[in-house]
Amino acid sequence: MLEIVENYVALKRQMASLIDLSGYENAFLAEQMGLTSSAFLAKKQNAGWTEEEMQKLLTIIENDALEDAFLLELMRAEKTATRHPIADLKAEFGW
Repeated sequence: MLEIVENYVALKRQMASLIDLSGYENAFLAEQMGLTSSAFLAKKQNAGWTEEEMQKLLTIIENDALEDAFLLELMRAEKTATRHPIADLKAEFGW
């Protein structure tokens, strides 16, 4: 469960980059979300999105390229995580 929270925090931190990679104009996204341009920019700069705003925003901008970019960032962040060989797993479960 901790990993879920860590991924959520990482996503929230990466929202500004994902918005930029999406190619959408900030003004368009602000309008689609019912925010003023200044409120949208403040949220973008401070990662101040609510869960509902993040869902709405991702519904608009999500595509395969953005998902790949986010997963790449997660992989880079997990680079220092402890890794276990598949052989250990097989031995543990008797496969």
